[in-house]
Amino acid sequence: MGRKSNRSNGYQHLFAEQPYSNEMMAEFSEAQGLVENYRPEDRENLLDLREELRLQFWRLAKENLTERQFQVIELLAKGYTQIEIAKQLNVNQSSITKSVNGNCDYRNGKKIYGGAKKKLRKLADKDPKIQEIITQMTEIHAQYE
Repeated sequence: MGRKSNRSNGYQHLFAEQPYSNEMMAEFSEAQGLVENYRPEDRENLLDLREELRLQFWRLAKENLTERQFQVIELLAKGYTQIEIAKQLNVNQSSITKSVNGNCDYRNGKKIYGGAKKKLRKLADKDPKIQEIITQMTEIHAQYE
């Protein structure tokens, strides 16, 4: 009697992750972005604000995520794929997905609980430093609309 195949066998091979460095993605996004027509001082301010936002994000992550969640987020930020992270941490790839996205409770209307993304989003919405940075960035962009 053969083993029953997994539901995911039919589609799992169709997906692949391709890592790109943060530097490459930042260079790509700035090369032909909307800010190329901004005044130089506004572009500089936006770059400074973006760097400050990045620092505040990592502060929130370090202070509020579990050790595993922080470890996974840090490795993702370095460009590792979920599969590479799973191998490095000696866990299944689904564990990495759950660390980032949380678990889905299908019995209660697909309610999602846990997960670093959800936690960080809620914290960032309430964090005065992050909100001030976003407000300043929004004001700069609004000048050019």
